[in-house]
Amino acid sequence: MEVHEIPLPAATKLAADYITGAFPAEKGFDYVWADDQAFRRRLSHLQKRTYDRSGLADYLDAYHRRFSASRATMHNIDKLRQENSVVVVGGQQAGLLTGPLYTIYKIITIIQLAKEQERKLGVPVVPLFWIAGEDHDIAEIDHVYVVEGGEVRKALYPHKRKERRMAADVPLDHELAGAWIERVVKTYGETDATNELLSFLKTCLDEARTFVDFFAAIVLRLFAADGLVVLNAGDAAVRLLERRFFAALIDRHRSVTSVVLAQQEALRALGYAPLIEIAPNAANLFYYNGHERLLLHYDEERGAFRDKAGHIVFAKQQLLELAETKPHCLSNNVVTRPLMQEYLLPTLAFVAGPGEIAYWAELKEAFSLFGFEMPPVAPRLQATIVGRSLQTDLADLGLEAADVLAGRLEAAKERWRKETAEVPLAKAFAKAKADIEAAHQPLRALGMEIDRGLEGLVAKNAAIIQSQIEFLQQTLERALLRKHETTWRKFWRVETALRPNGAPQERVWNVFYYVNRYGFDFVKKLSLIDAPGNGMHKIVYI
Repeated sequence: MEVHEIPLPAATKLAADYITGAFPAEKGFDYVWADDQAFRRRLSHLQKRTYDRSGLADYLDAYHRRFSASRATMHNIDKLRQENSVVVVGGQQAGLLTGPLYTIYKIITIIQLAKEQERKLGVPVVPLFWIAGEDHDIAEIDHVYVVEGGEVRKALYPHKRKERRMAADVPLDHELAGAWIERVVKTYGETDATNELLSFLKTCLDEARTFVDFFAAIVLRLFAADGLVVLNAGDAAVRLLERRFFAALIDRHRSVTSVVLAQQEALRALGYAPLIEIAPNAANLFYYNGHERLLLHYDEERGAFRDKAGHIVFAKQQLLELAETKPHCLSNNVVTRPLMQEYLLPTLAFVAGPGEIAYWAELKEAFSLFGFEMPPVAPRLQATIVGRSLQTDLADLGLEAADVLAGRLEAAKERWRKETAEVPLAKAFAKAKADIEAAHQPLRALGMEIDRGLEGLVAKNAAIIQSQIEFLQQTLERALLRKHETTWRKFWRVETALRPNGAPQERVWNVFYYVNRYGFDFVKKLSLIDAPGNGMHKIVYI
């Protein structure tokens, strides 16, 4: 494996500037992530706070025993009982088969940063992945992308999606899921690793009752040696640990919304468009009845919390009682989830993707509202994988992977098309059309002298001759393209591998395509890539 680094701007302007240091960090964050002393100062801050470490560790211990978690993972959970222990955390939705590659990159960054800071700080640092099990947008996680019929397509898990249930409560039908897994892996092609891969996924599926279970079982096995710990944010048992802070969020809901809106205006003044959609009356919490997750707003006239349609209405005291007695009926939104994470975990650092970096900058004053400091926000690893056969295709086309990532593939395709098809034929046919027009013009004139009533006929005859020439040109161009189809297929393979459907590879392809091709050592090799301390994009040649 060989790794090259290239500067590649993040998808959002704020994240791109944050990673390069162009964003004034104090305007959106409490720490400069690239500052060597940031983590030491953060550790000092955490040592002044208290957490329900026993409750958290007891919950995590029970949860991980359901998945026969590794000794390294259980040891890390025990570390959380120590008063000086901290966590490096990042999170994502519970995508089937772990979803796109960037989820794996995020986990790798979490693990690497945790190991690095444990060495530097001399305290236990636990790598923890926050599974967004409370999310109800199942359409974002119920599929992976595959190549079928020469096209990039969604392989959709066949289930009903009528309710807005939390992912943690969406059941998996083992028979349907097993057949779906086999269909997906079949599109990868049979290799020496295929049977091992199918066995691995079947074992994980056997331990899973829900989407979240399946995700947890997979990542806990993939990163067993690293002691990865997961937290299912949709678990009712977690809600019991969160109930006091739910009460604080309810009590200060107006202030939370107000400071976020003000921070968004401050970022706009700096030239950064906000990402969080938040209404002035937002309560920033969901009510969950076990079947549907309903976003709450505060109705000033009625002095009550309600959903958009007004189907549920709570007085403030009722909602506070619900937080205390039935906290599983409440869940966080994009604004309050980071705050809840800060309340629950002694977070040394938060590992974020570009979108998260941008919207966390909108939450700085919300952290301050509760006496919190936003933890250092570390960018996750961003990478593109280039296999050996693809390297050959790139070389044959006279391209580098960096050219494709920088958006220069279309220009290369167009240049090749002109060089192979349009240029040699276009000149010849342009001359032929001019020559025919010159030859036909005297005939039209002669026809008009003989009978002016023939004007339409001779004009039509000229048009027919020209259209036949154009038809011949198009036919020859297609024939020439067919002659060069080998090259065209190379363009297609490069585009499909590196920019599928025009999107970054890490946002489309799943890790198990590569595991099927290279074996499970592939994940170990990825884990050796240095964490992105310089913010550079990694091109991984394998």
